Amino acid sequence: MTAPARIRLPTFAALIFGRGAYRLAALVSTVALLPLWGADRYGTYAGAVAIFSWIIALLVAGPEKTVLKLLPRAPRTGPLIIHAAGALLWVLPVPALAAFATAAALAPHGPVAVYLGVAAMSTTTGVLLLLVGLHRAVGRPWYDARAFLLLTVAQVGLLGLAALGLGPLGYVAGMVAVQTALCVVLLTRLGRPSLAIRARPAFVRRIWCTVVLMGSPDVCLYLSTGVLVALLSASSFHDQVGPFVAVDIVWSAGVNFLIYALRVYTPWVSVRLIGARGAAARHAARRIAAWVIAGDLAYVAAGVTLLAATDVFDATGNPVIVWGVLFAAQTPMLVALILAGYLVENSDAPSTRITALATAMGLLAATAAGLVAVPLAGGVGVLIAFATAGIVQAATLRIKLTRPAPVKEDVHVAA
Repeated sequence: MTAPARIRLPTFAALIFGRGAYRLAALVSTVALLPLWGADRYGTYAGAVAIFSWIIALLVAGPEKTVLKLLPRAPRTGPLIIHAAGALLWVLPVPALAAFATAAALAPHGPVAVYLGVAAMSTTTGVLLLLVGLHRAVGRPWYDARAFLLLTVAQVGLLGLAALGLGPLGYVAGMVAVQTALCVVLLTRLGRPSLAIRARPAFVRRIWCTVVLMGSPDVCLYLSTGVLVALLSASSFHDQVGPFVAVDIVWSAGVNFLIYALRVYTPWVSVRLIGARGAAARHAARRIAAWVIAGDLAYVAAGVTLLAATDVFDATGNPVIVWGVLFAAQTPMLVALILAGYLVENSDAPSTRITALATAMGLLAATAAGLVAVPLAGGVGVLIAFATAGIVQAATLRIKLTRPAPVKEDVHVAA
């Protein structure tokens, strides 16, 4: 395997356009399907989507980040990783697809078929995301843009069919069929699947350990959001949940685009953050963490002062404006923290333990702060808890990065 070339601007623009079109089509479909299907049928579909969304995160968080980092650093074992991933991904969707096909054949009018269909849809979505990540890692980014443009066309077409009477089961079946076809095409482009990597059990264990460690920041972020929104729902400020979550969805879309942009460049960055450059990246991350601590401390102080001075919701008369301003004010610190973690986890191998520990400490801090702040301040308390988590996470990064990194060769490079 050769070192990956830097993604050129036209290619990057095509990738962003493909993902952006897909997300926009998904958002439009989510809004439009409710009046087309009615509350009952849409409720079954939406409930299934909410229940099985974790499958996508499970397949994408750790595995995609791991292959994007490891493949460029493993010139000898890189093909083994690719062929093993291909072997696993050929098999992974089969149980979900078989269960969906069985339910659709035996009970096409019941909710079970829709639920199993959404489970299959989430599984094939996760597999597809992992496959396009694999192709980006080996220098074939065009598969990503093309796959998601085709998915966009499929979503728009299925939405049109839903307007003509297509129900949830048919819609889900159409998405599953398109995604499965794309997965098959991408899998065939990876070459012959093989589990020859089993002959190197120690290396396999290191890969699985890296998957867990690199996936934990995403998992902790999802858990922090879930815990704090649950606390808000259970508080006396539960009426704030609707506008708060609406703004959070829009804000998260922007954050997710940033994360995707960073992952596009991960293969190129990974092979350059080795040795002295890796040490420089960790030093830069430590400086960024100090800025995050200062920014989030100021954010917490401003939030407390604002609450004590006036009722911001009565002053504006529009809660969406309040949440928009508060989310926007926290964006620079979150972006900086994401960048610091990105620099650390893509440097030497042991650094993944640092980012995993930092995000775990952030989750604990968010929970503890939320238990105090949310009952007292509602949604503002949620954001104060997020800022507190950022302080703890950044402080953990600074403390752990104070120690010099081990001088031994990176196990990923040695592989």
